[in-house]
Amino acid sequence: MDNKIMITEAIKHLIKIYLKTPMMHYRKEKIRLTLLKLYSIYVALSKRKSKRSVWVRPIYSVEQRFRQCDSNNLVTMLRATDPSLHFNYLRMDVGTFEHLLSIVGPGIEKQTNIREPIVSHTRLQICLRYLASGDSMRSIGYAFRVSPNTVSQIIHETCDEIWLKLKDLVMPIPSKDAWTKIAEDFEAMWNFPHCMGAIDGKHIVIEAPPHSGSFYYNYKKTHSLNLTGIADAHYRFILVDVGAEGRRSDAGVFANSKLKSGLDANTLNVPPSSPVDQYELPFVLVADEAYPLSPYLMRPYPKSSQLDLKKKVFNYRLSRARQVIERTFGILAARWRIFRRPINTYVSKAEKIVLATICLHNFIITKELQKERRPQERQYLQYNGHDRQQTSLGIIRNIGNQINRDVISRNLSSIYRERFANYFVNEGAVQWQWEKAENNEF
Repeated sequence: MDNKIMITEAIKHLIKIYLKTPMMHYRKEKIRLTLLKLYSIYVALSKRKSKRSVWVRPIYSVEQRFRQCDSNNLVTMLRATDPSLHFNYLRMDVGTFEHLLSIVGPGIEKQTNIREPIVSHTRLQICLRYLASGDSMRSIGYAFRVSPNTVSQIIHETCDEIWLKLKDLVMPIPSKDAWTKIAEDFEAMWNFPHCMGAIDGKHIVIEAPPHSGSFYYNYKKTHSLNLTGIADAHYRFILVDVGAEGRRSDAGVFANSKLKSGLDANTLNVPPSSPVDQYELPFVLVADEAYPLSPYLMRPYPKSSQLDLKKKVFNYRLSRARQVIERTFGILAARWRIFRRPINTYVSKAEKIVLATICLHNFIITKELQKERRPQERQYLQYNGHDRQQTSLGIIRNIGNQINRDVISRNLSSIYRERFANYFVNEGAVQWQWEKAENNEF
C-alpha cells in the first residue's frame, strides 16, 4: 500500500481515539505529538516529485522527427511529385502555403534555447493538418513525431497568429465602395440588386464544457457555439460574430451582436439608398425567416399567409441570393474537417479555431480568384415586363404601378420589401422566375 495512504489512515484512526476516548491529559498530549509527526511526514511525501522515466519519449526525439516526421518526408515528397495530394493533405497548394507561411511564420518561429525548437513551417503544417483532417491531437502527434501537449500548444498559438495576421488582410470592415462592389457582384451573379451580403447562423459543435449544464445545449441536442456570418457573392465571409452559446436562436444572437449595433448606428459605412430603374432601393442583407425584417435586412414573406405570385417571386429571388451563405458554410465545413466532429477543447480555444478557419477560408478563395479570374457562374439577362412569356401570370403585368393604399401605412421595412417585390415582377424580372414561383421550387 502507498505510504501516503497508510499515514492518512493512521491519522484518521488517532483522531477518532483522541476525540472519543476519555483519558488523562498526558495521554492526549502524546497522541497530539504523534499526529503532528505523522502530518509532517505526509506533507513531505506530498511535496516529493516523482521522477520521470524518460525526459522525451524516443518517438518524439529530434532524430526521429527528422527521419519519420510527415513534414520532412511525406509533405516534402508531395510538394515535389503530387501537387493534388499536397492540396488534399493541407487544403491548399504549394504557392498558397508559402504565401501564408511568409505572413504567419515570423510570429510562430521559436528561438533556440536548450533544445532545438520545431521550425515554423512544421508548426504551420501541424495546425493545417489538424484543421483539415479533424484527427485527434494525439494522432497528429504520431504523424509529426511531436508530443500531444506540444501539438495542442502549437495549434492554439498558430490559430491565434493566423487570426491576428489575416483578419485585416482578408476580412476588413468594408468601405462604401467595397459594399457597392459586393452589391454589384450579387446583382451580376444572383440577380438581387443592392444586396450587401447573405446572413445566417451555424452551430459549431463542441464537447460539453465542464460544469456548463445546458448553457451550450441547442435544439439539435448537441453542445455548440454559434457562428453568425455575412457572405459575399464569391462565398467569402465579410463580417462574423463567433462565441454565442448554442442554446440561443439565430435572431437572438444577431440582436445582441456587434453586427446589428453597427448597422443600427450606421458605423459600418453602408451606402445610402439609391434608385434602381424607377425604384428607390436601400442596401440590404438577405436572410431567412429566423431574422426580423428591418430597413437593412430583408426576409421572405411568411409562408403561413396566402401568398400571391408577386410575393412568391420575391421569396424565390431572395432565397436564391440567400443560399450563398449556406454554400459558404458548406465549403467551410468541407474544406476544414474539424467541423465534422465535436471540437474537444476549451470554449475560448474553440473560438480561436473557428476564427482561424474563417480567415484561411477567405485567404484561399481570394488567392484562387487572383490567380485566375473565374467567369461568373452564370451571366443572367434581365427582361422587362413586355418581354415575358404570356402565361396565366399576365394578370400581374402592371402590378408595380399599382401600389396599394395600405402600403403607405406600413413601416419602412415593409415598404422597402414591397419595393423589391415590385421591382422583381417588372423591370427586374428574369425569365425563369415565373415557373419557379408557380411550382414553389425554392
